[in-house]
Amino acid sequence: MDRKGFLQQLTLLGGCTLMAPTVLLQSCRVEPRIWSSLSAKDIALLDELGETILPKTEGQPGAKEMEIGKYVVEVVNACLSPEDRDTFLYGLTSIDANSIADFGRPFEDLDEEGRYDILKALQDEAVAFNEQQQGKLEPEIHYFSLLKELVITGYFTSKTVMTEVFDYHPIPGKYEGCVDFNVAKDKPYKG
Repeated sequence: MDRKGFLQQLTLLGGCTLMAPTVLLQSCRVEPRIWSSLSAKDIALLDELGETILPKTEGQPGAKEMEIGKYVVEVVNACLSPEDRDTFLYGLTSIDANSIADFGRPFEDLDEEGRYDILKALQDEAVAFNEQQQGKLEPEIHYFSLLKELVITGYFTSKTVMTEVFDYHPIPGKYEGCVDFNVAKDKPYKG
């Protein structure tokens, strides 16, 4: 082997040895996702967010069982104003960034305690933000307040919760067209 070839191979081997840890460490870094729209692939994350806000308890289903993610995707895409949609999508990006900054993993990969810590910090942030908005003619809404509102509305208006969890009695009740009525005895209202 000639000296020039040996030095080239040695240099190449040394360079690879120095570069390998840097490349490996960079490949392990998790970058937060930036949302510009919602799709079916976001349902799992929204289910986990909903389950953290309204977890399953004894005798009552959690938000994940009510498929809250599907509801949120549908409402955000079909019903929110463009400004509120942008606020919501910014919030998902922020939640993911906070999770990666604090725990090194996306929100859906965290354990229950980590998820709770992230959402507790966001709740405190939302309370402070909403206090700053008091007195404004057109107050802005914090993304976490918007997320909680969507999760709670979707949960409590779901058919399962309305019919199986609550004591559901349809109002005004069944229709009875032919009922005997005595004006002296049966008053239609008390006066």
